[in-house]
Amino acid sequence: NIVWAFAKAQKTHPPFFEKVADHIVALEHLGSFEPQHLSITVWAFAKAKVSRPDLFEKVADAIITEDMFDSFKPQGLSNILWAFATADVSQPPFFEEVADIMLASDNLHRFKPQTLSNILWAFAKAGVSQPPLFDKVADAILGSANRDNFKPQYLSNIVWAFAKADVSHISLFKEVAALIVTLRHLDAFDPQSLSNIVWAFATAEVSEPLLFETVADHICALDDLREFTPQGLSNIAWAYATSKESHPRLFGKIATAAIEKQHLFDSQSIANLLWAHANAGELDPTFFSSMTPAVESNILHCNHQNLSNIAWAYAVSNVDSGALFHDHLINACLEKHDEFTIEGLCQLYQWHLWQEELTSNGGLPATLLEKCYDAFVSTVPCHSTLQDDVFSQLSSIGLMPKEEFQTPRGYRLDALVQVNGKNIGVEVEGPYHFSGRNPNGSTILKNRQVSNLEGIPVVSVPYWEWDELGNDSIKKQEYLRSLLGMNLL
Repeated sequence: NIVWAFAKAQKTHPPFFEKVADHIVALEHLGSFEPQHLSITVWAFAKAKVSRPDLFEKVADAIITEDMFDSFKPQGLSNILWAFATADVSQPPFFEEVADIMLASDNLHRFKPQTLSNILWAFAKAGVSQPPLFDKVADAILGSANRDNFKPQYLSNIVWAFAKADVSHISLFKEVAALIVTLRHLDAFDPQSLSNIVWAFATAEVSEPLLFETVADHICALDDLREFTPQGLSNIAWAYATSKESHPRLFGKIATAAIEKQHLFDSQSIANLLWAHANAGELDPTFFSSMTPAVESNILHCNHQNLSNIAWAYAVSNVDSGALFHDHLINACLEKHDEFTIEGLCQLYQWHLWQEELTSNGGLPATLLEKCYDAFVSTVPCHSTLQDDVFSQLSSIGLMPKEEFQTPRGYRLDALVQVNGKNIGVEVEGPYHFSGRNPNGSTILKNRQVSNLEGIPVVSVPYWEWDELGNDSIKKQEYLRSLLGMNLL
């Protein structure tokens, strides 16, 4: 109880905590401890951030070997799991025992919301995979008549845990989304909860546009984002970009806050933030130029994915960050040249093409450039019925489209046609090419570089405009003639 009091009062006294740990670890067995006392003890050490893995292991072993599980109340088990996960002490056997007990229980509907959310959070944080347990808890939540009693933090922890553990449960996510969007306001949600929720939905690939709009509107209505951490800002931007949810005001507000906090960003957060803005097509030049100092200070700490994401983001933004920045980036890439994925190499190749656009003397060294080019041209195009329909209509108006045309620099156009002796690229663009109804970063970069470097103007056939034409071939042909400027000839 004493260590609990210290932790509860947010007062740490490491020497005292160490003596308590030494005493408990030295005991031959812990049978004289009440379950609640063991729970409180490890909770207090985790809360006070006093690292004693040997103490945690002693407690876990005692509970397993002395078969104390039946003596614990749900809250006690929840506290122990939370403590192990928070203290980053790996004890898979203990977690597995708890999972078995919960799977055999018929009383999960009686568990308090906080208990369920903490248990899921702990399993996900500890990296212990238990899909059957997650499914059973989800079913208990969905079957509960008291879902309105789940506080914002509980909802946040639950969806975060499912996404982190890579356990899919669309019904649960949709229920959580419905609970949130029906609230009068989101004032009860702290910045961490908001960040975790949208991150979880994006990671789990559950589309809930109304939820994303509700969260974005709430964040935009705040006076400022001072309470948001750099990681929180980065995760929110990443979630909206990944989910292809367009919200320019939100990205603008995040950009303003990020510029003010840029000295606090680590390499992962800054790379994700820049990638998110670029991917969403939110290309405010002031934001990208203002973040350059933060990138330069973190460049040596970037892993291969961070480097390629940053390079690609600046290529999309078309904001020249200076020779010094480029030199640091190239040197860092050379050190990690064997670590890049195919996607990373493609991003670096597009960054190299951007150097051509800028007519700079920079660019990738020959050996790395060859590797990047080979990766870039190796990607297999994805064909669609939408493309087939457009190509058929192009043929019907007398144009013979060259399908999947590869340009000298390696870009692959959906089709190349000649109009009045002039080559024009035709891109048939489905939902993947957009953020909302605006071109995403990949679309912007490809069309710009093909036009600037290959001398081939590119026209776009957005999927929704084509869909609106229905099955009317005459309208489709008129649409293409107008798009290609044939009506002016």
